[in-house]
Amino acid sequence: MLSLIDAGFIRAPSLAPFSDRLEPGELLAIVGPNGAGKSTLLSLLSGYRRPDRGSVCLDGIPLHRWDSAMLARRRALVAQKLTLGFDWPVRELVALGSEASPREVEEVLAMLDLEALAGRGALSLSGGESQRMMIARALCQLGLGRASSVSADSVLLLDEPTSALDIGQQQRLMRLLRQLAERQRLTIACVLHDLNLAARYAHRVWLLECGRRIASGSPTEVLNFGALSRVFDAELEVRANHCDGSPLVVLAP
Repeated sequence: MLSLIDAGFIRAPSLAPFSDRLEPGELLAIVGPNGAGKSTLLSLLSGYRRPDRGSVCLDGIPLHRWDSAMLARRRALVAQKLTLGFDWPVRELVALGSEASPREVEEVLAMLDLEALAGRGALSLSGGESQRMMIARALCQLGLGRASSVSADSVLLLDEPTSALDIGQQQRLMRLLRQLAERQRLTIACVLHDLNLAARYAHRVWLLECGRRIASGSPTEVLNFGALSRVFDAELEVRANHCDGSPLVVLAP
């Protein structure tokens, strides 16, 4: 289990300290306007930035005390920006640094609709294809091709994973993430700008504003008209999705 204990940043970019925990089997969406602190929070959850106060712990152990190789088997981060120095074939890049067998790599590629691109050079991919490739790499890192050896407390952190995807790929990715959380008992947290994706697929939502977490709860509890219209300074409406009753955010006419 990943837990925050009065953790935050005092120095810029600041993040007001708070305490909470991310549970196995949970898909958490982190939402908020530009500059609210979403990516800063993800860097805190990943351990790539150490909090100025408090601590972030995995299995009760602060992240900075973990052996780096052991932590890499339990926690994977997919950042917004991809920087590659070499034109690796997609298949090789996805397997890089993991213990996945060729068959397991192919299974993960299939999860992300990447089979047809497996032999392509990574630098030749579109933005959306690159996003899916890096998510596939993170899944291999956590051992998703080896179901028997995946820890139930593995943590997958994603920064705007749908930003370059078309609507079909967005839907398929979010369905996959929810399934992985529920079936593999992964802990998944992702920064999302699309409030409707957060409403439809997340078990829980954190709403950030100006470096503070101002709300936490189910999509229905957090994604309400009063909070969203104020935080985003937008003219909008919040309706009930006819499919499942989840909030549906639309721009006001």
